[in-house]
Amino acid sequence: MARWAKKVDDEDFAGMFQRGLNQAVLRPTIHNYKPHEKQVIFHKSTKRIKQYIGGNRSGKTVGGIVEDIYWMRGKHPYRAVPSAPTRGRIVCVSRREGMDEIIIPEINRWLPPSDLINGSWEDSYRKADSKLTLSNGSTCELMTYEQDREKFAGTSRHWTHFDEEPPKAIYDECKMRLLDTGGTLWITMTPVDGMTWTFDEIHMKGLTGEDREILVLIIDTEENPYLSPEDVERVLGGLDEDERKARKQGRYVNLGGLVYKSFDPGIHVLEESIDYTKLLSWTQYRSMDHGLNNPTCWLWHAVSPTGVVITYDELYQNETLISEFARMIHDRDRSPGRRYPDLCIGDPAIAQRNAQSGLSVQKLYSIEGIPIQLGNNDIAVGVEKINSYLRTGRWFIDPKCKNLIREISRLRWKIYETAKKRHDNNPRAEIHKKNDHAPDAARYFFGLMPDLRLPQPVELSKEKTNKIVQEALDAVISRPGAVYDLNLRRPQQHTEWTAIDEHMGGYY
Repeated sequence: MARWAKKVDDEDFAGMFQRGLNQAVLRPTIHNYKPHEKQVIFHKSTKRIKQYIGGNRSGKTVGGIVEDIYWMRGKHPYRAVPSAPTRGRIVCVSRREGMDEIIIPEINRWLPPSDLINGSWEDSYRKADSKLTLSNGSTCELMTYEQDREKFAGTSRHWTHFDEEPPKAIYDECKMRLLDTGGTLWITMTPVDGMTWTFDEIHMKGLTGEDREILVLIIDTEENPYLSPEDVERVLGGLDEDERKARKQGRYVNLGGLVYKSFDPGIHVLEESIDYTKLLSWTQYRSMDHGLNNPTCWLWHAVSPTGVVITYDELYQNETLISEFARMIHDRDRSPGRRYPDLCIGDPAIAQRNAQSGLSVQKLYSIEGIPIQLGNNDIAVGVEKINSYLRTGRWFIDPKCKNLIREISRLRWKIYETAKKRHDNNPRAEIHKKNDHAPDAARYFFGLMPDLRLPQPVELSKEKTNKIVQEALDAVISRPGAVYDLNLRRPQQHTEWTAIDEHMGGYY
């Protein structure tokens, strides 16, 4: 009997041992991690900010978690990292969908059990505060975007990993924790929310080289060598074009759709700044969108005898007094090769009077010698006119108008807050009211312009548009410039007997 019991125990132990060996073979760890080409670039980079942006199942989360483990172990096969113990932080979307279903399983998948305290997850992971401690003393906090910003304060960290795009406030707070150690952060994300703050602050600065401490790594789902084309199509089949760009190619898209889809910087932005003297005989306009906390934008436009529009200058500032704007505008219009515009058009909201002074923005500008005619705020009319001038190669922008170029290329329609609402409702016919100041200033101007009756669509190329601009510059006619009465600038002369024509914008 005892001999039989011992035999059973030996068989159970042998079976357990064999099952353990099988599990160890089947369970991958960083020791048998085989990164693909883009993951190697990510791991090798010593930049302080790394944006690993990719399509779904492109390997970005795996790459991010393995990088986390390298830093927790204090041993990195591709670059130097601080010796253990290190202090790190992983921040994800939510407790259930992010931490419990993605981050913790991936750490368990790639972290060697020998790095855990007593080889046990239970001994290493403190669920009460979601903190992982390794046998070498390294710690890693697991946090989510659901938590308040204040929770992200505290002592310094050596590294931070954001899995999916973080809110700006949480990103900034976590970034502050890296100052003392000269630490680094990485973001592994698919840009499903469109052109958010990360597009301007991280993505474009990294791609253009404006910030040389940012690495931007873009990977298409199809670049993952461990996925078959059939798997990719099964995941992405049925998505619309924009959603597919974001989820497959890792590309930023405007989910609401671009307002000015016809705008192409390669076609509509002049190759070099225009010589003002070539525009003196053209009809001249200024247009403006007013703001205080938000920027005020002034644009200068010239219209050729052939109907071609060139926007050749901009003034874009916030927290600036009207008197100061007026001074800068007069200085520009009096500069060599320039003249005062024939007409000035502006935001209709400037006619509203201030409750304390009783004066409107329109009146204050008129006192400073800048009469402003109120523009048409019909969004549909203005947008369609601008798009028609773009489609037919009749509007061009000087490269110095950087804010106009930046904003018009990204301006999008407002979208519903949730994917369900976007699916259940027609697209909204409202412009997303952020970074729209220069396009609004342009829209008020184009509200005055005639409707085009040119054949549409016109096939545009850089060569063709260069020819359009040159023909417009050659079609110069002799005409006198506008005569401007500087006596209109009379700050102390208006009385109860003077009145402003709110359509033309001047005092009489």
